[in-house]
Amino acid sequence: MFRRAVRFSDIAVSITGERIFGKHAGGTKRPSHVEIAQLAYYFYETRGRRDGQDVDDWLAAESELARRYR
Repeated sequence: MFRRAVRFSDIAVSITGERIFGKHAGGTKRPSHVEIAQLAYYFYETRGRRDGQDVDDWLAAESELARRYR
């Protein structure tokens, strides 16, 4: 299976909300699976790639992006 490399610019856009607010103003959309996965992976990398917190990373990413969509 081919997996697209996560680019920092993708994460930055997700974190800052530039694309999100421009595209989904009004709060009717939810973060995509890909956006959540990218941000969760960013959290994992910034923590030094220590395993064992994947669920926490996912939930934190989901929560952060959901806030940005509102």
